[in-house]
Amino acid sequence: MGRQVLSAEIKPEGGDLTFEALRSALARDGSISGPAALAALLSGARWEVPSNTASARTLWAVWCDRLDMLVETGEFDLGRLESLAQAVDGLHDAGDARVYMATVIDPPCRFHVYLSEDLAHCVGAWEGRVNEHTPRTAT
Repeated sequence: MGRQVLSAEIKPEGGDLTFEALRSALARDGSISGPAALAALLSGARWEVPSNTASARTLWAVWCDRLDMLVETGEFDLGRLESLAQAVDGLHDAGDARVYMATVIDPPCRFHVYLSEDLAHCVGAWEGRVNEHTPRTAT
């Protein structure tokens, strides 16, 4: 399957958000999941960067609670938990900054990539899973 551009015409701060912007941010990312997300992107995985941003603090609160629940229930494997924990830390460190919530989908993996509003870097990236039978809000 070739690369599918789902949101190529987004223009934050007057510039086009393109495949290259996502690739560049992932190439500079030092997270656990960054290299795998980049490899998936470069191999032709589907990707999306919605045109809206969200508060890193709000996302941190949501994913911090979700991480706690996953740790308590043991529903996630250790590698994915570490990846999510690292992304949650990145969201916490970003404070009130606005972030884009990109996804790179390479079944069975779905990488969640939080990009700074200026697209200069990844705030966090983690590996979830694709489950076609659950709502888009699933991991």
